[in-house]
Formats: sequence, C-alpha cells, structure tokens
Amino acid sequence: MKKIKLFSIVAAFVAAFAFTSCNTGDDNNSNYQPLTKAEKDVCYLKTYGSRMSKLTYLSDEHVTEKDGKKEYYDTLNVATSIHGEGKDTVMTVNFPVKIFARYIPENAETKDLKEALKKYELPVNFKSIVYYYSVTPVIQFMLFPDAISVNLEYGGATHKVKFYCYSSGNSRYTFGQVTQDKSQDKGKVEAYLVVYGYEVDPKDEKKPNPTAFNFNMAGTQLSNGTQIKFFEP
Repeated sequence: MKKIKLFSIVAAFVAAFAFTSCNTGDDNNSNYQPLTKAEKDVCYLKTYGSRMSKLTYLSDEHVTEKDGKKEYYDTLNVATSIHGEGKDTVMTVNFPVKIFARYIPENAETKDLKEALKKYELPVNFKSIVYYYSVTPVIQFMLFPDAISVNLEYGGATHKVKFYCYSSGNSRYTFGQVTQDKSQDKGKVEAYLVVYGYEVDPKDEKKPNPTAFNFNMAGTQLSNGTQIKFFEP
C-alpha cells in the first residue's frame, strides 16, 4: 500500500467540487495583524452553535449530472457545533466515518476493513480548534482538526483505525467562513476539511504513518486529497 508521511503532500482541489478557496488577499501575509478580542467576538457571534447540519463529500456511488457534466458527490445530514464563547473555540462534529470506506484502496489486505467500515453506522465525534483569522470583508477561520478515531471489529479482532485531515497550517483548503448571502441579508457558515489518509493499529500515536486514500472515481484518479464540506442549509 502507498504510504505517505504526515503533511508530506499538498492536497489537490477536486474539480468535482466548485468550492471557494481561502483567500486573505495578501499572499505573503506580511501585513497581517491578529484580530482583537472585539473582532473575535464578532466572528464568534456569526458562527457559534449548530448551524452546519449538512455535509458534502466526494463519491462515485451517487453520481448526478449538471449542464451535461457528471458530478461525483453526495450530501448527508450531520451534527456539528462551534462553541467556546470566542475563547478556546472548537468545532465538534459527529462524523459518519462509513463514508471513508470508498476511499480505502481495494485489495486483499483491506477487504475486511472496508466491509467493517461500510457497516459502521454510528457517527464518531471529533473536534477541531477554531482560530478566527479575518472579520472583513469576509469572516474566515482556520481549523486544526484532531484525527478521527474508531474501533472496528473484523478479522477476529478489534482494530483501532485513525483517519487524518490536513490542518489550515498545512493546506489552504482546510478553513471555514461565513458566506455572503445578499438575498437574505445575512451569511451562512461553512467549513472545509481536507482528508487524505488512514492508519490501522498505529504503533506510535505521536508519529502517524498513514496510508494514502485512493480518490479514483469511475476510473479517473482525481486527487491526492479531497475536501469534505460542512454547511448551513
């Protein structure tokens, strides 16, 4: 199986997702000034709570067409929460880990893992630190997610499986923002995590050694990592 070092590759933007990338307007950030407490409070008031109740993920099991082009993604309900009153703010997610089964390479070694993951119906809770970065012209925040961990029963034993996401410090495609909705005179919260690999029964939790996900959709290799979008409907 293809092994990758943690944060060793830059996640590619998947064409099937027409998502907005994080753009601070200053490529080298040399003039960036951290937000004041008052500015962070404004950001928090616009983002806190359980607003994001949907997620969209890359999948060729739910293919649709738009303007004559196939779109490889599906949308599910999800429970999220941003809380912390602007201090030590975190985003928590009850995540449907079964969707990762599609990204695990297909071979004899992974067959039982994939089947066990497909059957795992319970959502797995994980959290991400939220760091508010910009308040104007758009509220944006960085995300620093924990690994997503689950215990699976297969092959006559219990296995700990961890799934890895890039943090905002390692991918500009991991971030959150409040979109501008002129029709409703308010914005909606959305967040993006870039997932890229997994590890079974880690030998050293402090030194991850993940296997790369396979984003081969309908015979086409799309990327080395892909976004999962959480959004407010």
